[in-house]
Amino acid sequence: MFGMRAFFTVCLIASIVILAIPFLVAQPVQEVNAQVASGLAVWRANGCEGCHTIYGQGGAFAPDLTHIYSQRGEAYLREFWVNPAAVHPNRRVMPRFGLTRDEVDNLLAFLGWVDQNSGDWPPRMIRVSGGAEALTDAIDETTTDTSGGVPTEPVANGRYWFSRPPANCATCHSLEPDVVIVGPSLAGVATRAQTRVPGQSAEEYLRNSLLNPGDYLVPGFNNVMAQNLGDVLSSDQINNIVAFLMTLE
Repeated sequence: MFGMRAFFTVCLIASIVILAIPFLVAQPVQEVNAQVASGLAVWRANGCEGCHTIYGQGGAFAPDLTHIYSQRGEAYLREFWVNPAAVHPNRRVMPRFGLTRDEVDNLLAFLGWVDQNSGDWPPRMIRVSGGAEALTDAIDETTTDTSGGVPTEPVANGRYWFSRPPANCATCHSLEPDVVIVGPSLAGVATRAQTRVPGQSAEEYLRNSLLNPGDYLVPGFNNVMAQNLGDVLSSDQINNIVAFLMTLE
């Protein structure tokens, strides 16, 4: 009789332990805050699930994005959403949705939340690697123009590269006064640059803004400009873009 009681006691304890294991080892789920919820709304409003999957749900036309936040990184995603065609030229291209800065911030918060709470899902995802390096590799293919139509005069050459990859300045900056796309309008920037940073000439300021965009931010704007222009642009391209910007008085 004692042996039967001991047997059932052991079985009961073992059952409790087995049932408790999932609760003991489960990863805590991060709370869904208002920004994450807004990011989900951006995801749905733009029909992202028509092409992409999350947790295996959605369209199979484009890569699964369950872990895209950690695989690519925030800086890459911001730049990619501004102009997807610059990253994958002559390939299947994602449309430009013209997201606002708040929408981009919210979408990043949503994808970051998904990434942190997804565990090992999906088991057979389309893996992407790299971040800024992948962006550099992708747009390096566009730095050589084979059409013979690239102007050689410095200012004209700078204007040419201003609106083309790998610089793509025109994607975020308008040349019309008070027109904001992503970054501030560059109308009259040569005049403003003369007094923007004490001790820096207009040319020095403009060059530094290209190479180190986070050193001085125009009030009201975030540091979302490409951080790798010094790597993907040649010295001549940089000089000529600055020469062009110096004409915007």
